[in-house]
Amino acid sequence: MARQLNLFESATKRARIQRQGTLVQITIDGGGAMVVFTQEFVQVQKWAQSKAASQNQITDTGRFLTQFSVMVSRPGSILGTQGSNKLLEGLVRAMKQGGYDINEWSLSPDQKNVGNVMEPTPPKAKPKADTEDEAPVGEEAPKPD
Repeated sequence: MARQLNLFESATKRARIQRQGTLVQITIDGGGAMVVFTQEFVQVQKWAQSKAASQNQITDTGRFLTQFSVMVSRPGSILGTQGSNKLLEGLVRAMKQGGYDINEWSLSPDQKNVGNVMEPTPPKAKPKADTEDEAPVGEEAPKPD
């Protein structure tokens, strides 16, 4: 008799899980890609391993993914980007540090710019006093020949 799969095994049967420091990327065949924090991934993994799988792999994948409180997704993924702005900013910063191209992910323009250092604009040069360009009072400017 075959062993009953748990929810994690069923949900990730057609997925690749890539761990990179504080990040985990979940890439699901035909379902897109998502990035989450490693710490949260481990918690959700433990939760899912304690649950029995259903007979429907798509349902199991959905149940597994909806447990994440913060996630950045690629366009067209099973689940969209989710989480509070503050948590998403932290995840986006970690993704940038990890070498991810943020433009490939479903983020608002403000979220994509998180962590970008704006170059300070130099102060405008003060206009020169008009008297510097003119000949001193009482003298005529030299005339061209």
